[in-house]
Amino acid sequence: MKRTSVSTVLVAALGLAALFPGHVQALEGILTFYGQLDDATCDLAGGGAATGDDHNFSVTLPAVSAAGLPVYTGGGETPFSLIVSGANCTNGKLVSLWIDRTISPAITPQGTLRNATYSSDMAEGVEIELLNAANGNRVNLAVDAPLDDGSGDTLGANNQPVATISNHTASLNYIVRYYNPGPAGAITPGRVQAHIAFTLQYN
Repeated sequence: MKRTSVSTVLVAALGLAALFPGHVQALEGILTFYGQLDDATCDLAGGGAATGDDHNFSVTLPAVSAAGLPVYTGGGETPFSLIVSGANCTNGKLVSLWIDRTISPAITPQGTLRNATYSSDMAEGVEIELLNAANGNRVNLAVDAPLDDGSGDTLGANNQPVATISNHTASLNYIVRYYNPGPAGAITPGRVQAHIAFTLQYN
C-alpha cells in the first residue's frame, strides 16, 4: 500500500509571529518557527527479518537463554531493514526515522525498549535494544533529531541510520537484540514484546 504522506513537519509549519498593537506590554522578542513539507512519496517494505505490510512490520528474535544475558550485554542479534522505494521516491533525498514517543511508551530514558507487562507469562528484567547496522552502536530511541544536509550516514544525536535515495530506493539497516540493563534484578524467562511508532523524514 502506498504511503500517501510520509513527510512530517519537523519543527512547525509556521513562519509568522504576530504583534498585537492593543497591548501595552513592552515587546520582549519575536519567536519564529521553521519547517518544511516535502514532496517525497515512497512505498515502505520490510527487509531481512522484518515482515509485514501496510506499514505494520514485525521482527522475531531467536529464543535465547535468560542466563546467557549477563548484565549490560545483549544477545539474539537479528538484522532487519526498512526499505523505501517507488517511482515518486525522489532520488537524492535523505531519509531516516522519526520516532513518535507519545505512542511508544516503552522507550526508556537510555533509549532502549521495556518488555511488555500485560500478561503473567512475560519475561522480566529484559529490554530490547536497536543497533545501527553500520556501526554496531545503539540507536537512542529516546532522542529525535531532524535531518539536515550535513547528517551523513547517521544522525549524530541518536545514531539513527540515514540513507540517500538512489534509483528510487534506499534501505535503513538495523540490528535488534535482547539487552540486560542490570543491575536491578535477574532476568526471568518468558515472552518478549515491544513496539515503536515512527514516521519517515526526508531532507
